[in-house]
This record gives sequence, C-alpha cells and structure tokens, in this order.
Amino acid sequence: MSENSFDYDLLVIGSGPGGQRAAIQGAKLDEVAIIERKTVLGGCSVNLGTIPSKTLREAALDLCGYRAREFYGASYTVKQHITMQDLLFRTNRVIQHELDVTRHQLMRNDVEVIAATASFVSPDTVRLEYVNGTGSRTLRARKIVIAAGAETTRDPHIPFDGKRIFTSDDVLDLDRLPRTLAVVGAGVIGCEYASIFAALGVRVTLIDKRQRLLPFVDQEIADEFCHHLSRLRAECLELVSRFIKRERE
Repeated sequence: MSENSFDYDLLVIGSGPGGQRAAIQGAKLDEVAIIERKTVLGGCSVNLGTIPSKTLREAALDLCGYRAREFYGASYTVKQHITMQDLLFRTNRVIQHELDVTRHQLMRNDVEVIAATASFVSPDTVRLEYVNGTGSRTLRARKIVIAAGAETTRDPHIPFDGKRIFTSDDVLDLDRLPRTLAVVGAGVIGCEYASIFAALGVRVTLIDKRQRLLPFVDQEIADEFCHHLSRLRAECLELVSRFIKRERE
C-alpha cells in the first residue's frame, strides 16, 4: 500500500487539552484531524473538571462574600439565598467562552474536527461511528495520538441517581444546593468541592480512608486546610481500617 493512501498525516482521538495541543502542533507541518465522541470540544477539562470547578469556586466565594468577611463580619454575604442557578450562570458563561476559544484555535490551524466514536481496525486504521447516527467511515493515518482522557469511577454496587448520590461530574447538573453533603474521597477534587459547598453554608462531611488528607502536601498545610474547613462548619472524618474490613466481610 502506497504512502499516498493515508487519509491524514496525524489523527488525534480526544479533544481535551492533550488532544488539542497534539493536533495544533501537528497541523503546523501536516494534515491533521481530531476525533471527538461528545457533542462539544474540550473534553473533561472544559466541560466537567478543571474549568467548571475553578469557576464554580470563584462564583461561590464571590456570591457568599467569603473574602470580605474579615472586614464586614462572619455573617456578610453578597447575595442572600444563593442557588445553583446563580452559580451555574457564571460557570456556563466561562465554559462557553473556553469552547469558543478551543474551536477557534483548531479552525485557525486547519484542524478538521470529526464528531464520531473511534475504534481501531489495524495499527494505522480507525473506524469512525458518527455521533449523529448518519453512518460510519474508515480512515488511515500515518500517526495516531490517543488522548481519550479519563472518566469518573462508578462502582456498579452504588446506586448513582444524580440527585442523592452523584459523582463530581454530576455537580453541574444539580438543580438546588443540598442542606447537607457527604464527600467520599478527600483527594484534590473532593477537597475542592467540599470547601466550595461549605463556603455556601452547606453542612459538609469530608470522608477519607487515609490517615491524613492530601498526603502529597506538607503536613502543616493539610492541617491548616482542615482548620479552615472546620471554621466553615465542615467536618473531616477518617475511615479507620476496622470499618473498611467490616464492610468487605
């Protein structure tokens, strides 16, 4: 099979930060296409993770007046009765802006965007199933970059319903702020959402099976973080080994 039989010089699967950078860098020299199975670009970073959570945090701190409480008092708030709609108004605007920036960057670098699900037929051949259901197509590329990202872990034994039990990806779909919230897993994402909801007046319990929170940071920083959470009426709990053992048995 000749070299000219390739449809693209570079094919990138996934339009998250890694896929975007690979496609734009490759497009400076060759013909490139990027495959995305979702209806929007950006991957988890723009739509579910980094951008939404950071924007949600800033919106929460702004509306609840947290940064100004040292001057105006602990009861100070910019807006009474903050709702999820208040938080999502700003978050959705920022997400839309990031999507526009991503789309413009790809267009400016002549990267073709294909909305489809990709599966390998051979090391250099990919079968595409179009998202809109219009059919399928097979492509060949000299180089293929897999930048499919990650998904939230969902234990099949846990009844996730998106209302009472949900993952961090489902936070943006909540229709109202909960009165109480238990966050299972005190990693970076868990601590971030625990602090956001605690600042909004939600009674938060942060649960983790490890002996200390955020073991990759200095002990004093983790202790100070717990102290600030306690000032927001959030509670940090450690699941000791005997409870974990009992559950497994």
